[in-house]
Amino acid sequence: MIAYGLCRVHLARSSHGREADCNEAHFWSERILEVRLADNPLAACEELAWHDLVVQDFIVSDASLGREVHEHIFRKASRLRSHTGIQTQFVGRDNLLSLVAIGQGLTLISEAMAVTRFPGTAYRPISGETLLFSTVWSPRNDTPALRSRLSMARKAAQILTLSTSSSSLLAEPSQTLDPLP
Repeated sequence: MIAYGLCRVHLARSSHGREADCNEAHFWSERILEVRLADNPLAACEELAWHDLVVQDFIVSDASLGREVHEHIFRKASRLRSHTGIQTQFVGRDNLLSLVAIGQGLTLISEAMAVTRFPGTAYRPISGETLLFSTVWSPRNDTPALRSRLSMARKAAQILTLSTSSSSLLAEPSQTLDPLP
């Protein structure tokens, strides 16, 4: 809810357009990555498409953004008229990646999570899938707290952009040999 006088700046992932009568600032975007066993034949691909993924079994967390990830996978599979298995695991994201490493299924993560590598896993981007990080606020809200939070978010976005622009996801060494040449 956006209300006059409230400092409710919410950093959110958005695939929707601008909210009516609101200001919006885009800060950064990240690719959505699929995580699977490194010895799976699809791990040799540089990029994957949803038709490659919907025949796989997914695992998602019950914590954090697990429900949103579940819904995203379900929507993508439905559009392709496919039924994919999606199991909810009662673990956090780090433990979810450990479950992928022991062959319990595959999962989705944001590009920022790719800094955490697990032995025996491969991280691959999904073609055309990005998370947009932005904020929306009321134009009537011109409080110092709002301006401060927007300034902090812009600085964080600049730092993030600078730190990720020079590194390639597939060039980063993992704890196991990457199947790509």
